[in-house]
Amino acid sequence: MRKVIAKRLLESKMTTAHSYMAIEVEMDALIQTRSQFNEASGLKVSVNDFVIKAVAATLREVPEANAYWTEDSIKFNPTVDVAFAAATPAGLVTPVVKEAATKSIAQIATETKDMAGRARNNKLMPEEYQGGCTSVSNLGMFDISEFIAVLNPPQATIFAVGSTTAKAFPDGKGGIEARNVMRLSLSHDARVVDEAMAEKLCGTFKNMIEKPALMFM
Repeated sequence: MRKVIAKRLLESKMTTAHSYMAIEVEMDALIQTRSQFNEASGLKVSVNDFVIKAVAATLREVPEANAYWTEDSIKFNPTVDVAFAAATPAGLVTPVVKEAATKSIAQIATETKDMAGRARNNKLMPEEYQGGCTSVSNLGMFDISEFIAVLNPPQATIFAVGSTTAKAFPDGKGGIEARNVMRLSLSHDARVVDEAMAEKLCGTFKNMIEKPALMFM
């Protein structure tokens, strides 16, 4: 599997017009929302589950970015299917949450937990890790502050999520206050998603995370 992964990564870098953007996202509202949801539901929804939901909601709001390049034309995806990176003994695979924009956070959490578990045991079906409109790669739980991910063709975007750390901000009263901040890097295929569209994606994602209610509208 590692040989196949290496070949695909090299092909991606050589044949795709990689371009990059990075933003900081305040996480306090999402952290509070997650805590309240888990307490009320009895579930253990992860930050990454909310990120997947936010990415899906972002592509729903920016449908022109839910597309991929072909030699004939840019093609648009009919649904928002979000892949997420999962570790296996043989390397990373990307299970896909189908139609993530229409699913509840509980449904997404259930699917990601199930597929990630089966991925570790090499029990995923091929159709479960093929396809997808975009990907999420999250290394925040490993204290990686920021990184840049390689596109997974034919996908035109991948969201690379770093760790959440406290950062000082002016409190508006002459002092400072601590807020939790996450670094996000967006890799995008410039043939499909130009700089203006990428900026719109980043801004929309930031808004979804900082105002979590928006991703459920």
